[in-house]
Amino acid sequence: MPPSLRRIRRALAPVAVLGAVLAAGACAASGHPGSAHAAHAAHAQGTAPATSAPATVEQLAAALGCTAELGTQAEELRQGACETGQGAYRMTTFAAEAGLRSWLTEAEPYGGVYLVGDRWVVTGPSADALAGLRGRLGGSVETGAAHTGH
Repeated sequence: MPPSLRRIRRALAPVAVLGAVLAAGACAASGHPGSAHAAHAAHAQGTAPATSAPATVEQLAAALGCTAELGTQAEELRQGACETGQGAYRMTTFAAEAGLRSWLTEAEPYGGVYLVGDRWVVTGPSADALAGLRGRLGGSVETGAAHTGH
């Protein structure tokens, strides 16, 4: 090998090692779910990073101080109901925010009061009855229009 090629190879060897180390670090960072690089990669791909799971029907009922009797259990939603001294409550959790919004669009014309959170909704007898739950779980109280169509 000519001496000029040996000098070039020796000069490039540390650059190659540095490049390999940086590449390995970038791969490790992108595989770590909580890393900034992973969040950036998810954003660049148009997907959101994973968030915490929404409350379950059982957790919503426990926050009310009752035990849920489960009704519908499907992939897109779960429903349960329970009663306290303040009245009857229905809890529904959704697999996707779009499911929650669609459900509210269909339910609100029938009236009622809804405590709406992250992919969950609780219906109750009144806004006052939902106020304590809102203090524990957050969310916003929404009121449907009175059903007067028939």
